[in-house]
Amino acid sequence: MERTPEYYLTKGLDMVVNGVAAVIFLCCLAYAGYALWDNWSILDGSGNALKTMVEYKPDEAEGLSYNFSQLMAMNPDVCGWIVMDHTGIDYPIVQGEDNFEYLDKDALGNSEISGSIFLDWQNNRKFTDPYMVLMGHHMQAGKMFGDLDKYSDETFFRKNTTGKIYLPDRVLYLETAAFLTVDAYDKYIYRTQWDNERQELLKRIYEQAQYTRGEELTTEDQMVALSTCSTSGTNARHVLICRIVHSSASEEGSGKVYVETENE
Repeated sequence: MERTPEYYLTKGLDMVVNGVAAVIFLCCLAYAGYALWDNWSILDGSGNALKTMVEYKPDEAEGLSYNFSQLMAMNPDVCGWIVMDHTGIDYPIVQGEDNFEYLDKDALGNSEISGSIFLDWQNNRKFTDPYMVLMGHHMQAGKMFGDLDKYSDETFFRKNTTGKIYLPDRVLYLETAAFLTVDAYDKYIYRTQWDNERQELLKRIYEQAQYTRGEELTTEDQMVALSTCSTSGTNARHVLICRIVHSSASEEGSGKVYVETENE
């Protein structure tokens, strides 16, 4: 059969179309591979920094000051280590010059999309304030502060009530008191400087609380708020309010505000 010029033209066009389709397919495959890698990187998140620092995770038996001297040698912005029992929350705490610095830096100070768990820049890094705010990204698979979601289940909230914050000179023992969903710009929950007006803060906590437990908070309690994003809205935040019920450096163990005697 004689092959006409039209045949060769059609054949050539078919080859071009097939080639373009193959290129598009390979590009899609490459993009899918990149997306999977990127997702894995996000899930792995703080893992690299944590693997480096976990050797010096504070342990009362080994001596807090030694472990913190090693951690602070890696990054002087490290000021604590938080553990919430029966969750994946087990991370170093840093404090930056503002509340943006560690949104995309890990606890070693390296660029990292998952950021770090950080103390509000206006709080005293020695955790002596009456009310302190810790923030962290809501990452997949419970990474960073993603496991705060667990407290949105009332059964989990009531059964899992304890945690610790390790500091260079003492351990703060935490007891969960309230779980809230609030706006990111809430002027009470995210205010860290309180003098004699903390009754307003307590009122706000109980107005916004989904669940509360234990004895009602008082103005004598020292509190720590753990905050992360919520999927219920763009500006929505999940907040777990904890009272400090005991400090290993406190003679009374009363949960009252620890008084700093050194000059700041």
